[in-house]
Amino acid sequence: MSKLFKLTMLQAIDELGELDSDIKRAIADYGYPSDKMMPPTFETIARIIIGQQISKHVAEALWKRLEEQKLTNVQHIHSLDPERLMEVGLSRRKSEYIIGIAQAITDARLNLNWLSQQDGEKIQQHLTSYRGVGIWTADNFRLFALQDFDAWPGGDLALQEAMKTLKELPARPTHSEMNYLSQTWSPYRGAGALMLWHLYAKTKRNSQPV
Repeated sequence: MSKLFKLTMLQAIDELGELDSDIKRAIADYGYPSDKMMPPTFETIARIIIGQQISKHVAEALWKRLEEQKLTNVQHIHSLDPERLMEVGLSRRKSEYIIGIAQAITDARLNLNWLSQQDGEKIQQHLTSYRGVGIWTADNFRLFALQDFDAWPGGDLALQEAMKTLKELPARPTHSEMNYLSQTWSPYRGAGALMLWHLYAKTKRNSQPV
């Protein structure tokens, strides 16, 4: 396993600060982001899927409803029909995605313990082979659940807005421009994402990743 998986969040951000003076200045001005790390479980990947393309508060409200209905356990969810999850507010597609992931875990096609021992590229390739798990979702799971501090969800709009602020750009960078701008951050791009979300959260509400 890469040494990046063994760093703490603060260590990874400090390492990045040594590579980028703008990040170092942001740390001095705004401090460190709060620790949002989560365990590498079905519940975590389900929450990330729910958070796709919606605000943090809406995603949290949906998750709370699932908890109240006792619909967060993989052994329960894998046998449900999508309509059951739709009753608490999930879309049909997200309901199908979450049930599909639960089924993959219960029939051992998806082993999250095994996944946590792989490198970032293999993790991304394996996760994105499942319906409903795109690069953004895979990278967020890598970052928040597996503490892979080089995971880079550069397509996130909040990250793009924060990069515009950090680098004093005239316009919000595109996904490809984000990838270019973050090249010098490797192997701490995930730490950079955490700082960018933190920076964005200082100026806009509902900005932090789920």
